[in-house]
Amino acid sequence: MRSRSIRISITIILILGIAIASLGFKDIDIKIPGFPRLDRSGTGPLGLKLGLDLRGGGHLVYQADIGTRFDVTFTENVTFADLNTTLAELRFGDDDVSLEDYQIVPNSEANRFLIRTDILADDDPIRTGLNDALVAELGDIRVFQVSVVESPTPDQMEGVLDNITRRVNKFGTEEPIIQLFGEDRIIIQLPGASGSVTEIVFVEPVAPEGVVALRTLLAEAGYTDFEVDRNDDTTFIITSSTVNGDVQIAAAIAIQDAIGGFTTYRVNSGIDEAKSLIGATARLEFKERTCQTSDCQLFVDADLGLTGDDLSRAEASTDQLGFGWVINLQFKDRGAEIFSELTRRISTPEAQLTKRIAVIMDDQLLLAPVARTWIRDGRTQISGNFTREEAQLRAIQLESGRLPVPLILIQESDVDALLGSESLRNSLIAGLVGLGLVLVFMVVYYRMAGVVAAFALVFYAIIVLAIFKLIPITLELAHIGGFILSIGMAVDANILIFERMKEEVRIGRTLASSMEVGFNRAWPAIRDSNISTMITCLVLLWFGDRLGGGLVTGVAISLFIGVAVSMFTALVVSRNLLQLMAWIGLGGRINLFTPEPVRRDRQAAQTRGGGR
Repeated sequence: MRSRSIRISITIILILGIAIASLGFKDIDIKIPGFPRLDRSGTGPLGLKLGLDLRGGGHLVYQADIGTRFDVTFTENVTFADLNTTLAELRFGDDDVSLEDYQIVPNSEANRFLIRTDILADDDPIRTGLNDALVAELGDIRVFQVSVVESPTPDQMEGVLDNITRRVNKFGTEEPIIQLFGEDRIIIQLPGASGSVTEIVFVEPVAPEGVVALRTLLAEAGYTDFEVDRNDDTTFIITSSTVNGDVQIAAAIAIQDAIGGFTTYRVNSGIDEAKSLIGATARLEFKERTCQTSDCQLFVDADLGLTGDDLSRAEASTDQLGFGWVINLQFKDRGAEIFSELTRRISTPEAQLTKRIAVIMDDQLLLAPVARTWIRDGRTQISGNFTREEAQLRAIQLESGRLPVPLILIQESDVDALLGSESLRNSLIAGLVGLGLVLVFMVVYYRMAGVVAAFALVFYAIIVLAIFKLIPITLELAHIGGFILSIGMAVDANILIFERMKEEVRIGRTLASSMEVGFNRAWPAIRDSNISTMITCLVLLWFGDRLGGGLVTGVAISLFIGVAVSMFTALVVSRNLLQLMAWIGLGGRINLFTPEPVRRDRQAAQTRGGGR
């Protein structure tokens, strides 16, 4: 029995050491061959991730970029200013109309520009005459392409929302707020992704009065909550709230005019990486998958050159040949040829054993169907006992991968913590004071047993916080509420055990015997109450996931983890500590473990304990 207790003690120490190490290092980056990479870091205390209501974050608003687009590549050298001046002066048709409300977007390719404007009809004189007018004014055009983006449908916006959600999760930000606003806008709030760092390197050293002028110019341009750090005579680092493009341009122009030229003006925002992922085009690919095992856990994918651009249509419908729902696909001419050749090769009975068609979006597998027959016309159907919701979701994902709605960023700002820093600090102080009072009460009332409970409670808190960090979970107010509630349940489990022990001590049992009987009799009550709570948490998770209740989900997750850990600490940690105390010589000093005077009733002990 003692060797078992020693083994358990060593295990507890190892678990505690791992938990303390995970919280002691703010950033964790562990790479072990053959195991998933562990990369955890956060901006909160102990490297924990904090949500919008505790820390704040970045706020982005995207709008569907509808309208007519002219993709123009000139043969000769054309500047942005030349093109802008020409477009402002051009007149079209008999009514002498001009191109209004346009925007020119330069491209990384030389002499290539994207001209965006409102939707133009097919016979609009601007749409039909712009090519010739630009050739006459600026020279030959090598590429001139016209495309029209109509107002998005609800399904298209749902597809874009799904893509953005997966991109933001890939970015590593949990618990984001991503929602549709109106018919063509998407609001995104990312916890912790806020603030900007601006680096300016001047050509000539900056005098002290220039530093004062720099602060004034930054404030006038729109920088807020900023600090200027001078690395040397020419290099300055400015930390500030998130700076959008307009403010950056205004500040750069003003600084160059007033202070002097610079070689570097670089702005890095905490939300830049998320913006680059959100703005990227969805990649939908069809690949030939060769399974190397019967369950296709090992496989090799071959590129076919078949992408979402070759897909004409994807929609969900009922299965005409059976029950359930299916996904209907239709490819364009080029895609139909590639798909026909693919299905011809892999639809034989032998090939069906090892060949699949892998449908991959953004490096994530959506579907991997088997080709049952040779598809010659580019029209196919994917079945798989889909429910209506599953089939519609997959169809929306395929449609959004084929033609995602172009988005344009129309607003970027920071979101303050909903609680506020002062309120958060006061809440933390109140929580620590409350925890301290609970620990003091347990020690004063239950004496050495209270010391055990206090240690178990500290152990519990460290383990739960380590789990929050390692999963990782982005902590919001709801998670903290569930965590605090589970602390109360952890204390309650220890109280049940100690009260049962006290009853056994009162009738004359030894400490070791009282501990064993007390734990055995308290266990059914602890088990039933905690399992009931965990079932309630699962119900809350189910409802929160389907109804979008972030607060409900947060409470359920943290409470479930806390209850599970509290059962472990009460029945393993507390029990093992009490056994060790009994074995090191404290077993004979019963008064140290009960708040009541001990009156041994030998006859009662014999009656209840069978003469022990």
